[in-house]
Amino acid sequence: MTMHSSPTLKFSISGLRGVYPADISPDKWVDYVRAFAAVLPAGAIALARDARATGPALVDIASGVLRLAGREVHDLGLVPTPTIKAYVAGKKLAGGLMVSASHNPAEYNALKFIGKGGFFFSAAENARFVSALDAAPQWGNYRLQGRLVEAHTAAMEFHINSILKVVKKPRRRLTAVVDPVGSCGGEIALLLLRRLGVKTFAIHLEEKSSFPRPPEPTANALGKLAAAVRKHKADIGFAFDPDADRLSLVDEKGRAIGEEYTLPLAILSTAKKGGTVVANLSTSMLSESAAALRQCRFVRSMVGEANVVDEMRRLKSLIGGEGNGGVIDARIPSFGRDALSGVAHLLSLLGQSKQPLSAWVNSLPRYVMTKQVVQGMDAAAMQASVEKVMARLEAAKLDTRDGFHVSGRLGGKPCWLHLRASNTEPVVRLIAEAEGKAELDKLLELAR
Repeated sequence: MTMHSSPTLKFSISGLRGVYPADISPDKWVDYVRAFAAVLPAGAIALARDARATGPALVDIASGVLRLAGREVHDLGLVPTPTIKAYVAGKKLAGGLMVSASHNPAEYNALKFIGKGGFFFSAAENARFVSALDAAPQWGNYRLQGRLVEAHTAAMEFHINSILKVVKKPRRRLTAVVDPVGSCGGEIALLLLRRLGVKTFAIHLEEKSSFPRPPEPTANALGKLAAAVRKHKADIGFAFDPDADRLSLVDEKGRAIGEEYTLPLAILSTAKKGGTVVANLSTSMLSESAAALRQCRFVRSMVGEANVVDEMRRLKSLIGGEGNGGVIDARIPSFGRDALSGVAHLLSLLGQSKQPLSAWVNSLPRYVMTKQVVQGMDAAAMQASVEKVMARLEAAKLDTRDGFHVSGRLGGKPCWLHLRASNTEPVVRLIAEAEGKAELDKLLELAR
């Protein structure tokens, strides 16, 4: 059963995601889960989900398919993506399935394929998955049925303990407000903050399958969190996406500072002189500036968590991530974008000094960024647009590892533009950044 063609079905390093029921129907789901299990070595498999309405039933189907194939299933229930990744790594399971479409709208759902070691599938494993879809099912015999293990609490405890082993606790009393968007990050965030000694308030804590705000934690979506930070006179506000691998921030003045500040602030908290920081091509120059402040080498990878992780492993990098609020700490067994890790790093940054969050933000340079979605743009059009930009930039450099990324200077000031097909939606993403609004407007004008 080869995957059908659909503009909303996306298969990439981010897993397989689509709209229910057009792309993610129960009959297709059975085949997807069966093929996933066929790729893995022998051993138990973990299952987890976010709060989407289709999640509980799809997890039940996946659990049945895996047990009928003779697999022991560890049911983690409603927990974040980084929690199941950490659990798979720490318990040395064969793999795991995260049923979550991350920041996509509520009608989407997905399978995030986690292999041995807690890492997302490699390109080779994804290729074997596609081949397994067309292979004859191997269901085993009736005597060899897998058992079900409840592991919700154990998984959260393991993830929290792994963070506390490597991140310094705040030295001073802090107050925080958490917005887990009615999904899987709320319970574990409250447990972690309690262990860190942080006074905590929460909004959007109750599980809501329709999500009480836009699922992507951009600054414009965080009005209620900003109000709650002001009301409780908190030091910081934390906002997650539905599977809690992305983290966005509100400062002590109640200003949503945006997800692009999450990684650079975590770098300031964690990076050591002489180390290497890895971020993807679409990440703000803020992260490069933070790495420079800590006297670290800065390297860019292709977009996608798995690509950042691969580069971090190759370069033995301690800290890295993505500008969408994804902090990756190589010492934590989630070894991927991890909002809970980000929470701990930000609280450590604040708690080891007397400076408020706004002062740490002001310690970084000011850049202006735009993130846009472009419909109906093919590769030829992207290339033509970038060539126009390159003709006008000083010291222009082109990187074609992932779409078209051009960097250089306008009027002596740094800027860049990235055009690439999305891994998760049927659109082209345009991201551009410059030192000022005038330079950014000029950059976008050149790209038209």
